[in-house]
Amino acid sequence: MESVQKECCEHYQAIYAPVEPTQLVTISKGIYEGSTPVEGRYPSPNHMSGWWLTTDEYDGNTSSLVTVHFEHIIEKRPELAIYMALPFGYRFNLGGESEHVWFDQAVADGSI
Repeated sequence: MESVQKECCEHYQAIYAPVEPTQLVTISKGIYEGSTPVEGRYPSPNHMSGWWLTTDEYDGNTSSLVTVHFEHIIEKRPELAIYMALPFGYRFNLGGESEHVWFDQAVADGSI
């Protein structure tokens, strides 16, 4: 996984900022089921990865979100884990005909 994550960061000319397997990721309903996700990585405490993985099934109710260890994302959705070494401020959207990865300054600043 590490080499693929490094290649991803190089491709997007981003700093390699890996998530530790025991760090927490916040997810919405639909992530494990394979729904198309949209993510953002926010500055966060050390025990958290900063990744919030949501799908179209997320209704905006934060109490419906759960936290899981990154290692569970690797097991259940390895195609998402590839992007999760991108640094704070990056987002990605998978699904449809192509991937879309971008840097969002508002996410990096924690203003959204």
